[in-house]
Amino acid sequence: MPRTRVGRAIGDIARRAARGELSAAQAAALIARLRAGQRHALYRAALDSLAAPGEPVQVRLIGPTADVANLLTILDDATTLTGVSDPYPTSRPGVVRVYATAERRHPLSGGTK
Repeated sequence: MPRTRVGRAIGDIARRAARGELSAAQAAALIARLRAGQRHALYRAALDSLAAPGEPVQVRLIGPTADVANLLTILDDATTLTGVSDPYPTSRPGVVRVYATAERRHPLSGGTK
């Protein structure tokens, strides 16, 4: 049983798709949008909890080049990236390491819901 608002919303979308109120493509697009928002909130909360107020957070990202680029885009949406290194190759082919410095755009207030 879903316990979050996003989980309940995804369940509602799945039920509407099963009843034929939504096409499979519409349901997939709605669910993808909900999951992207969920990831965005998770990254923002993680960065907010790591740093002392006003201090930047240094992040090391390791993974396939496309995945690291996508995550940097998401982090840039959630925070202000003040420094991003060039990709460093690792011992595994196609896998890179990138260092980034992120700062909050707004002061931390409230909490996660």
